[in-house]
Amino acid sequence: MLVARRIAAVGLVGALGFTSFAAAGASKPAAPTADCAAIAIGSQGPAVKTLQRAVGASPDGDFGPLTKKAVTAWQKAHKLKTTGVVDAATWKALPVAVAVAACGQQVKGSGVTTTCTTLQRNTVGPAVAVLQTAARAAGARLTVDGMFGDQTRGAVVKLQAARKLPATGVVDAATWAALGLIGSPACVLASAPVAVVKPAPAPPAPPDAAAQAAAQAAIRAQVRKLAAVLPSKAGTTASPIAQKAVAFAKAQTGKPYKWGAVGPASYDCSGLVLAAYVAAGITTPRVAADQYGTGAPVPLDQAQAGDLLFYASDVAKPATIYHVAIYLGAGKLIDAPYTGAYVGTRSLWTDNLLPVVWRPVAPLALPTKPGASGWTVAQLQQALDRHGAKLAVDGGYGPATLAAVKSWQQAHKHAANGVVDVATWLTLG
Repeated sequence: MLVARRIAAVGLVGALGFTSFAAAGASKPAAPTADCAAIAIGSQGPAVKTLQRAVGASPDGDFGPLTKKAVTAWQKAHKLKTTGVVDAATWKALPVAVAVAACGQQVKGSGVTTTCTTLQRNTVGPAVAVLQTAARAAGARLTVDGMFGDQTRGAVVKLQAARKLPATGVVDAATWAALGLIGSPACVLASAPVAVVKPAPAPPAPPDAAAQAAAQAAIRAQVRKLAAVLPSKAGTTASPIAQKAVAFAKAQTGKPYKWGAVGPASYDCSGLVLAAYVAAGITTPRVAADQYGTGAPVPLDQAQAGDLLFYASDVAKPATIYHVAIYLGAGKLIDAPYTGAYVGTRSLWTDNLLPVVWRPVAPLALPTKPGASGWTVAQLQQALDRHGAKLAVDGGYGPATLAAVKSWQQAHKHAANGVVDVATWLTLG
């Protein structure tokens, strides 16, 4: 259920009524907290990218020294112990939507603490919200509120029974596995030891094969239902940045597909997305599987022009993504599909489509000005660097970034005040 669990994260802040899990404890008696695994130097994966965006580090999915520095600065700004590690206190202080999204994404590497969160009645925290979102995606009628109450326990009991697990109502490693969440900070298990095994008959099918098939079928049914409403919805976007990306993609119509190409003569699927958003001033990862996670997650039935659609060979595992397209609205998309084909507009198809789209423009906070920090500033710095600025991409709007912005504004006949508004941003492509 890795693809579906993020759907509720977008609206989770409003649902929970507080901005962080630490804030929850400030107004009510302390409850056992469902902590996620600590993440430090040596960690890699989508969960790291999400955390990097939150703390103003370059979102490359690799937790290195610069990310540790950004985490330390974020902790200091939020009056936490400056460990440079995304530890229990940091998880609690993170914005709810960030904590839930990151805790439910894949992570690996030597910097990840081996731990599997056990959930039971009265626990609270991001891991509970991850569980609730995954259970909803599996068909449970459940409120995503980050609190393990009677409703959540009932949903867990039903899920465990359906997956032929002991129906205890307690979420253990087996339950996390049934939800496809092993390898996320919610449940990180130690690798099995390597052993020399004598030749033996082919092993039987994995015991969870039926559960995996059921999960696939549930997601595919969900996708068909969500996609059915799209042709009747305009799906337009009010974002001029998304509009510029769409306009760029449409202007490439008729150019041939070529694996590994990023233009201008030809493109592959992710190369088209990369080029379209660079033209709009936003840097995305290069390959489709890494582009999943760019911006903010949105349920498929709420897709707007400029959002990214993803296709995977295993719809429960974003790691198997093999294709990305740009949504145009009204049930249409534009993509560079395969060898022998051309960039063009096509009707949306649902085979292997994931139920979550990603909106690259969602985190963009404009205007931005000196003193700001975070994802928008890091994107600004990368855009200016493409034009020769040679800035450190640290997500902090300091004197060097200010000088580069003013120079850029003056060259493009904008008021050289250092305030990057939409008009300035649109010149960065």
